[in-house]
Amino acid sequence: MSSSRPTYTPDQIFQFYTRIKLPPKWRLPAGPDSQAVATGPEGYEYLYALQRYTLSHIPFENLELHYSRTKHIDIHPEILFEKIVISGNGRGGYCMENNNLFATVLRSLGFKFYTTCARVSSAAGPNGDVVGGRGFFYGFAHLLNIVTLSDGRRYMVDVGFGAGSCTRPLPLEEGTVHLNMRRSQQIRLRYDILEASENLESKFWIWEKRISEEDSWVAMTCFPENVEFLPQDFEMMNLFCSTSPMTFFTHIVLAVKFILSEDGEEVVGEDLIIGGRYQRRIDGVKVEVKELKSEQERIRVLGEKLGIRLDEHQQNGILGMVSMLSKK
Repeated sequence: MSSSRPTYTPDQIFQFYTRIKLPPKWRLPAGPDSQAVATGPEGYEYLYALQRYTLSHIPFENLELHYSRTKHIDIHPEILFEKIVISGNGRGGYCMENNNLFATVLRSLGFKFYTTCARVSSAAGPNGDVVGGRGFFYGFAHLLNIVTLSDGRRYMVDVGFGAGSCTRPLPLEEGTVHLNMRRSQQIRLRYDILEASENLESKFWIWEKRISEEDSWVAMTCFPENVEFLPQDFEMMNLFCSTSPMTFFTHIVLAVKFILSEDGEEVVGEDLIIGGRYQRRIDGVKVEVKELKSEQERIRVLGEKLGIRLDEHQQNGILGMVSMLSKK
């Protein structure tokens, strides 16, 4: 069946390329040219370039739920394009935004893919407490894309997970270990039954991460095999994630932007703001940590370190919220 899902125009695609500072080699016109590469032998390199440059130039952030008057997140592709690509203020979004925008880009370029949803492990939250890969998973509340390339292999592609994200297309292969970020952070997928499952024939792909070979594997997300979720599903999940007091999105300010190597060939670190703390990691080492004591300081660090600029009305949107730091 032909897809009736939204796409971006060739001009919009070039605007997206500019937004993520994609190297000229990969700035292919949307249409037959991009589709030939997306579905050909260079498809992986094209996809990997799009992913790592998106991660390093479009931040994962939930600022709309704190620094705005409405506290409303709209995930329509055109609204996302205006906010993230056109606005010029360095904004990104959380998973429903960044991965939805990226899905529309993939569709426009001719990649073969579908969008699915994942459960996020409690280990992935600000106060993670699950290790070993068989712990507690929340309900379906995370969006990601599954891309099939010319060799027939399928890859998990996620540009909206936040800190410690998977930084490259991850093949759906049982147990294969991949280097995620220097020096030693590793990732893998397992295909297994969840501990809470009563249906022992129901398996999920479980994405796991560990900091080094000496550490235990920690479950990050799990997602089903060959199950496509639709835009109306994402609308329901977005409503929960953006309004429920049960999610940390609604009461903690988060912003993450990844750092590329000098040659642009791999992700090597990240700038992170969580609540009142900023930190920078390079090659797995914290090279800078700073406690943010006021709103003025947090807004300044958002601009200087992550390139995010908030106008006066947006800054005032946090007044009276539990996520607000001191105004002094």
